Amino acid sequence: MEDVSERSYERLAPSDLERIAAVAFRTLSAIFDRAPVAGLYRDRLLLIALAQGSALHYLNGTNGLKDIDVWAFFAAGLTKPFPHRKRWCVDFGPSRFGRHPADLGYSGRRLDLMGRSIAATVGEPPQQSVQRWLASKNRSAIELRKKPMFLLFPDAFFGERLN
Repeated sequence: MEDVSERSYERLAPSDLERIAAVAFRTLSAIFDRAPVAGLYRDRLLLIALAQGSALHYLNGTNGLKDIDVWAFFAAGLTKPFPHRKRWCVDFGPSRFGRHPADLGYSGRRLDLMGRSIAATVGEPPQQSVQRWLASKNRSAIELRKKPMFLLFPDAFFGERLN
């Protein structure tokens, strides 16, 4: 029987973060191949993080998982910014988290991937670049810093809290 509910209260484990990261990387690869501006950023990835309500659920286990929110940050410096108003939605696939009732055609929770190109200094750890952006007056940054974020990439910092 298919588990359909507004929110899943199943805990997110580190192994789930690994699967989320894998889905995010596959999604980014497809985006780079079909979206010309995003494709310019293929080699400029700084950091990928679990964010928003899904990160809060990872932290407290009580928020519930409506969807899975992932943010990718890229080093700015190209003539066009990474498409910052775009949200790519993909099917996380069957899992113990079930599916949201509004996500018809999905077999699991929806994973929303957003990206942003940000200022980054050569040699600076990517976390510092993202933390500086999060501290800015950018509207997205203001909203994102209201909830925790957890690193999915780079691998050396996997699972660590970003903010």
